[in-house]
Amino acid sequence: MRNLEIHLENDKWAAPFLLAASFQGLVKYETRRVVNGILYWCFSPKQTAKELVERFATGTEPPISSRSLLNAVAEWWKQVAEIKKGGFYD
Repeated sequence: MRNLEIHLENDKWAAPFLLAASFQGLVKYETRRVVNGILYWCFSPKQTAKELVERFATGTEPPISSRSLLNAVAEWWKQVAEIKKGGFYD
């Protein structure tokens, strides 16, 4: 996996949206990275992830179940809280 093929996302709305999209196979969640205390989730393929974020921003995103999105948002904030407590660093 080359970094050029990975989309890094740290937006508190777009990152969980992409994770929820990965539950439906629209993109692949690769890993997480913490850089200077900031959580980034990594998705591939990069271009697809970028297009999904654009569509999310304009309200034309594909349908994602509310349960999937809520689970992804909860996971995002759980990981942010771990970082703030000095938890996992990649």
